[in-house]
Amino acid sequence: MKYLIVVAVSLVLFAGCKNGGENFTVSGKITNPSADSIYLEELSYTTPETKKLDSAKIDKNGNYTLKGSSAQQNLFMIGFKDNPAVILVNDTKDIKIDFEPNGLQFPEVKSSDATKELYAFIKDYFQKDSALAVIYQQLNALTEETAKDTNYVRNLRQDYTTRISALSSLLSAAINRSKNPAVICFVLDRAKGAIAPQDLSALAESAAKRFPQHTGLASFKTELAKQVNPNANYPLLNQQAPDLTMASPDGKKISVSNYKGKYLLVDFWASWCAPCRQENPNVVEAYNKFKNKNFDILGVSLDDDKTAWLKAIQDDHLAWTHISDLRSPSAAASLYHFDGIPFNVLIDPQGKIIASGLRGPALEQKLSEVLQ
Repeated sequence: MKYLIVVAVSLVLFAGCKNGGENFTVSGKITNPSADSIYLEELSYTTPETKKLDSAKIDKNGNYTLKGSSAQQNLFMIGFKDNPAVILVNDTKDIKIDFEPNGLQFPEVKSSDATKELYAFIKDYFQKDSALAVIYQQLNALTEETAKDTNYVRNLRQDYTTRISALSSLLSAAINRSKNPAVICFVLDRAKGAIAPQDLSALAESAAKRFPQHTGLASFKTELAKQVNPNANYPLLNQQAPDLTMASPDGKKISVSNYKGKYLLVDFWASWCAPCRQENPNVVEAYNKFKNKNFDILGVSLDDDKTAWLKAIQDDHLAWTHISDLRSPSAAASLYHFDGIPFNVLIDPQGKIIASGLRGPALEQKLSEVLQ
């Protein structure tokens, strides 16, 4: 259970709420607790930080009681210091949850229908996502020899397409069906990378209309709308591109300014970023189509593992120049004002940023427009 829940809450989450509203209590029994105190924390949408609401001693029989307050339905976490164990929704004033921190089972929720719904989704999602990850790894591990077996590769890719479609259907159905806005927020976060940005934005907008007072859903609606039209609020649009300088794999210092006089796509990505790897074939296609038309790409990796970075470049056939500072966090994110990847900016020959966040068909469309 611990692994499943840490996976579920490891990304920035999404309370986005005001405090001081409805009071609620979380109580239950812990089998083999890993500490003598337990904490209740509120998850946040806007930052990776959590807000501690309460702490309590666990009695000799493993019983605990925690108290919290929230103005709306949100997501919370109970667990031990720096060790989350259970995620929950405050849909009722008296929530009862028994669990074993080091067990392999989901917690036993005796109340809170929203929390039960959340765990039902997590179980189904985890099974589908894990199977998809196995196929992705198999595709990523293809060698020149195994790639010659076209039937094997074709079947792998078909299986991948089928499974990602099933995962997308699960996510869409959960968003549309749920009557709990906090659960919807959780699912929306999981859906990034599995559902096309424009489709996910429409799902968030529909959910926000159903729950117009929920600040978390309002935040998702705004954030996802920006992804569909990233240029609308990108602060560096129509400004001179910051002169980012980092090392190539062979240690040579490369700068954005080296490309002045050309149209340059600065592509921010990482080997560990599944949506980036899914987007790479589109970038490769665009590069091959426009590389002889005063156009180039500079790949900027957010990797901190050089071996994984170089393998991904080779596996994805990324034939342009690559740089990285091999640090986490990378200096590139703050310099170019982005908080998620894949992300890119298109720079004109004068060094001005003329577009950002070009993905899928939008990349080729923009390049066709400027490289006539």
